[in-house]
Amino acid sequence: MPKARCFALVSLGCLIALSACSRRVATPSPALPLAHASAHMFPYEGGWLGADDAYSVSLGNDKSLWFFGDTFIGPPGATSRTQAMGLIHNSVGVSTCPAQGCTFQYFWNGMGGSHPDPVFVAPGLDWFWPMDAFIYRGTLYVALMQMYSVGSGAFGFATGGTQLASITNYTEPPTQWKIRYQTINSGSSAIPGVSIVVGQGPGGNPDPANPDGARYAYFWTDPSNSAYLALLRVPLAELNHLSRPGNASWSVLSTSGNWVPWATTAVTLPNNAAHVLSPGATEMTVRYHRSTDQWIAVYPVGLDHAAYYSLSSTLTSGWGPAEILYRYPEMEPSNPNYTPNVFCYAAKEHTEFESSGELAFTYVCNSTVASDVTHNMNLYHPVMVIQKLPR
Repeated sequence: MPKARCFALVSLGCLIALSACSRRVATPSPALPLAHASAHMFPYEGGWLGADDAYSVSLGNDKSLWFFGDTFIGPPGATSRTQAMGLIHNSVGVSTCPAQGCTFQYFWNGMGGSHPDPVFVAPGLDWFWPMDAFIYRGTLYVALMQMYSVGSGAFGFATGGTQLASITNYTEPPTQWKIRYQTINSGSSAIPGVSIVVGQGPGGNPDPANPDGARYAYFWTDPSNSAYLALLRVPLAELNHLSRPGNASWSVLSTSGNWVPWATTAVTLPNNAAHVLSPGATEMTVRYHRSTDQWIAVYPVGLDHAAYYSLSSTLTSGWGPAEILYRYPEMEPSNPNYTPNVFCYAAKEHTEFESSGELAFTYVCNSTVASDVTHNMNLYHPVMVIQKLPR
């Protein structure tokens, strides 16, 4: 694939992930005061030259796994994207962050060689973009948006489905992972896994109204139009047996507040699926904060100039309106990284980096003009922001 074509996938890939790019939220509240922002947490080293996406999972002992989307790769000593050999569609990072600061290791297949490949690949499929992930009983699970090429030009790609990867040897270097894939939906009409909730909530139960609520994994699901997000759930005991079609383990939260079966052959959500959170996005997180006994959703809204949040006292209902969390400085004309082509997206929370009363999240800034990203290393990498926790 020519390099120019590869970049078109980078610069416009978020349009698939964010869909309604022209949507705005009316009369937002002012942004919270900024406590700290770090554009240098993700160093360019070992040939890793920047990426987007950036979901994370804590491994304990100050370590986290990071899942990146489209990633520029260069020779081991490269420090500029002008040295890039190409672009791969996903990579994995391992951060170690004791009190004195963070160090990173990045991984992809073919490291150090002239033909880099992504960590998540599958025969017969074009590529994967990672979504949310979690660890349960010694296995790492990662939701993956399955993409493929169609036609030509900047919009020559589409969503082909969603898969769930499982890795039992996830403590080994990602280049040594043994990955099993399950298709959990086909097509683009419902994308489960934009955020996944397991073992969170009061007493570890995401759905306290149900005494058995802790026995399930909750998959926030985008119905492909980003107008809202729905909730699906599956029994944790069935995580390794979720392949669709033909699977009866899945249920969807309905407008009545009850969990109803998701038809075993369905690829779309039922008409009575609850619109749990509006608007929606395929790059976002929902996390529980015990200190305030509230749920926080962090997400982009189209290609707006800010990251947003919503609050709820329960996972399944009562979500408040979208409020501005942080205005992207890169999209302000006074910022040295600004051009009219720059846009920011991919807002996600990372609870393992929070102290009491804090909210930690990342975002990524990109451009519709290739040279902006090729020559400006201050763009196209996750930026970590730590702010006061909203209440």
